[in-house]
Amino acid sequence: MSDAPSTSPSDRDVLEGTGRHPDEWFAFLDMAGASKWQHAEFLSWFEVNAGHVSTEWAESVTARYAAIRGLTISK
Repeated sequence: MSDAPSTSPSDRDVLEGTGRHPDEWFAFLDMAGASKWQHAEFLSWFEVNAGHVSTEWAESVTARYAAIRGLTISK
């Protein structure tokens, strides 16, 4: 799978699309202090730390992270 689907991807989809399970991404984001970030900061973090991840997957992981952590991320 090369692009994130328009519906919420499964854990397996995320693993196959990004090379990591969502829980791994969430742990990395927590360690980086992402709970206080705005949208652009997430995309910058993915660009610097996970350049192999497409923008679509970065957006998908960010949206899931925000939902699970109860965050509102403004663009």
